[in-house]
Amino acid sequence: MMGKIGWFLTNFFAMNDNRSTFCNEKSAGFIQKMRNFLSVLQEMDFERNEEKVRKILEDDREFIRFPIPIFLPALLIWLFMLLFPLVFIMDPSNASSVNLNGLLTFYFPLLCTLLIFMLNQRYLVPLCIFKKRYGLYFLSNSVLVFATLFLREVMLFVMERTPDDGVSYFFDAYCFSSLKGHFSFGTVATFVMLVSLVCLICVFYHLTLRQIMRAFILREQKRMGLQYELDFLKNQLSPHFLFNTLNNISALIQIDPKRAESSMNKLSQLLRMMLYQVKDKYITLQEDVDILQKYADLEKLRLDESFDFVFDVKLDNPNMMIEPLLMMPLMENAMKHCVNPNGKSFAHISITQASGDLHFHSENSNFPRKSSRKGSGLGLSTFEKRLDLIYPDAYTYSVNIVDGVYISDLIIRLKKDNS
Repeated sequence: MMGKIGWFLTNFFAMNDNRSTFCNEKSAGFIQKMRNFLSVLQEMDFERNEEKVRKILEDDREFIRFPIPIFLPALLIWLFMLLFPLVFIMDPSNASSVNLNGLLTFYFPLLCTLLIFMLNQRYLVPLCIFKKRYGLYFLSNSVLVFATLFLREVMLFVMERTPDDGVSYFFDAYCFSSLKGHFSFGTVATFVMLVSLVCLICVFYHLTLRQIMRAFILREQKRMGLQYELDFLKNQLSPHFLFNTLNNISALIQIDPKRAESSMNKLSQLLRMMLYQVKDKYITLQEDVDILQKYADLEKLRLDESFDFVFDVKLDNPNMMIEPLLMMPLMENAMKHCVNPNGKSFAHISITQASGDLHFHSENSNFPRKSSRKGSGLGLSTFEKRLDLIYPDAYTYSVNIVDGVYISDLIIRLKKDNS
């Protein structure tokens, strides 16, 4: 069995020695490629984005739980405007009589304005103004104005006609007859101004709505891009951890085959735990600390009894959530660079959590390994990128070397609404 383990590790490291630099450069290039792709998405045709946002809003759970059509609030406002005058018209203290002709004369302009507003808001502005079909928009509203004024003349004719009045009398006395005052310049000018105001309101309404939707889309695209980059960095961490651990086990094969075999068993247990938990967006602090503890136990197998190791954990709220394996690079770095066969080696690590703050503190003997590979230091580089993405402006990270002791401090203000 040990021969198979040795053969596997030999081929594994031979392959990774040649590819470590390539993988590191490829990772940076891949992330930059995704950023460029997202910048292209931000310049997409807005109509496609608008349909995307409408689909998101239609699928929103709040809309499903409260199935209120989006036009209902506007309809209620218009009903209030139309019905409110009836309070005064039908007031018993009002001496004026109420008749059908008076109501039609009063409400007809309001109803026409409502119709023109709805047509502009729903169809004309989105299909004409924002697609630069200005001529079609002007022609459509001109037809609406003409049709409305024509219907006004028809209404007046129906209310005032006598049995002897025919169609010819309508065209002679009402339709296009400015002498009667029904279609005078003042009437036309007033109505045109009202329609123009309605059109402006619709245009500004859609401009505001589209700006809000565009901001929403860009924010979501940015969030998705950061999440994609974060997932990529998280997935990059596991191979890096596996590489370092197998490297340690490889060193044990010639020295102590039994300990190497035991290390492989512990590694399989640790990887099984990481396999299920690293896929989650957040895990509890206790679960993350358990992984670190198992990793420390695995590392101690390759060290002798003189190695001074302290791992102290104090958690006020073990169920607080954190990104999986966030502290693993610090643990790896402390265990990797603290060992010196010719000197005293130690690693003192403490993890404390209180009042929403998480503090990781490590002190270890500093014996950095010499390496010419450009891929070295990938774990800490990935670690800092993840911190910038997950906890921007909510963490402090410092590294110091004092009298040959490597000291690292990480303080994170954990999010209370992680889910």
